[in-house]
Amino acid sequence: MTTPSEPRRRSRRSTVIAFAVGLAVMIAVFAFLFPQLGTYEQALEELRSIPPLWLGALAVTGLANILVYPFTATAAIPGLPYRHAFVDRQSGFLISNVIPGGGAVAVGTQFSILSFYGVKANAAAAAVSADAIWTYLMVLGTPALAVGLLVAEGRSAAGYTTLAMVGLLVVVASIIAIASVLRSADSARRLGAWLQKPATRVWGLLRRTPPDTEARLTECNAQASGRVAQRWKTLTLTNVAAQVMPYFVLVAAVAGLGAFPDPLSWVEVFAAYAIALLLTSFPITPGGLGTVDAALVLLLRQFGATSTTAIAADLIWRLVWFLPQLLAGLGALGIFTWERRRRERVS
Repeated sequence: MTTPSEPRRRSRRSTVIAFAVGLAVMIAVFAFLFPQLGTYEQALEELRSIPPLWLGALAVTGLANILVYPFTATAAIPGLPYRHAFVDRQSGFLISNVIPGGGAVAVGTQFSILSFYGVKANAAAAAVSADAIWTYLMVLGTPALAVGLLVAEGRSAAGYTTLAMVGLLVVVASIIAIASVLRSADSARRLGAWLQKPATRVWGLLRRTPPDTEARLTECNAQASGRVAQRWKTLTLTNVAAQVMPYFVLVAAVAGLGAFPDPLSWVEVFAAYAIALLLTSFPITPGGLGTVDAALVLLLRQFGATSTTAIAADLIWRLVWFLPQLLAGLGALGIFTWERRRRERVS
């Protein structure tokens, strides 16, 4: 018989293994792969040559990225103050990007934060579910859009056309499935029952207990259908804005390095960003460090950037987009912890 402590031990063991694998990947990419492409000294030289105008653009886009991100929560929860949305979303970003496979932990933390700020459980569940749907569709659909734009311009798709087509088919199928789930509880239940068998097979191969897909999709209908129907325009606008802000940071980086608009076009930079973003859905390493960076650098090289410029652009992208948002998340989590302890002392 399984004791309650055994799942926790397995969970800790899985986390340690995931962290070790992620660390190995990061070391391999930054210590072995990148030096084969160009030296860090050359990349740093390029960084020092960025004109003041583009340094200002990087500062503006980096700040805008942090400020825009919480609006996805205010769109999903009408009346939620921006400050509360900031604490909720930035804390979730920190946890999901620091812990390997930390998405589930981040969701739990966001529920706790929203509950602390007086958001009812059903409203919080609807907001988290709606945000997850939009994020999923954009992460899968953006690469297909990017490669489609490359082909429309007669440019090389760098061998990713097949990947984009598969992604597009998945997005179309997902839209049909999501529409079915949101339409009614009965259609959600039927789809869940149909998916149970393949889900059981997949989770069986992973030696995990399969989810109850019928119950999960029915719950999703109950949580998200009304919210999506009422707020889909605002949800779409805010999620698109949140997803493209890191792209603007990357554009400012390659422009400051003199690689935009020649040899890199905005479509090529968008394609490199979109395909690299897709890898964040497979969190081998915390925040995609290593895997995403390797993909981004190699794609920028394929589209015409020099190796040192590609490495320098990746370093700027991480320093201006990723690191500040992690620090914002750390501050947000600190605010929540302090406010919760203060309330506990008062009560």
